[in-house]
Amino acid sequence: MSYLKVEGHEGLVRDENGVVLNINEQEVNAARARKAARKNKEQELEDLKNDVSDLKDMMKQILEKL
Repeated sequence: MSYLKVEGHEGLVRDENGVVLNINEQEVNAARARKAARKNKEQELEDLKNDVSDLKDMMKQILEKL
């Protein structure tokens, strides 16, 4: 596969379909790390929401028994 350099942008190339690709490994790895961190944060938030919901349900059950 051949690539053409994008003028004025180091690390960017265009493939034969015209798609712009970032070939700078440091930037790609940094973007992957940011994405993984964002996903972890979103999962933690979802877990906290579920925990709070479970606690609310338990509190309702306790109050119903009183």
